Amino acid sequence: MNTNAGCGPQSDPEFFDALNKLFAQYPEAADKYAVKCMTVELDVLKIDFRKQLGVSRIEDGRVITEYVDRDPERSAGDCCAWRHNECILEWPEL
Repeated sequence: MNTNAGCGPQSDPEFFDALNKLFAQYPEAADKYAVKCMTVELDVLKIDFRKQLGVSRIEDGRVITEYVDRDPERSAGDCCAWRHNECILEWPEL
């Protein structure tokens, strides 16, 4: 799949400048977080994060992520990605 994400410091320099300043202000947090382009999930896979949630697992040295319908009855794992302060990706167990 060849997808031009149009993401990153070259396409959003003001955002990344502000983020770098924020990380400089909170260096202990800077090593815990990364910025991820969501083009594949939103534009290619058409994931609706209001209705779906990514669940990742480690299998044979690979990270496998499946997108499932949100279910309040389902036991929650540990959240590792947020969008608009809502969990969008979790690990069921580490």
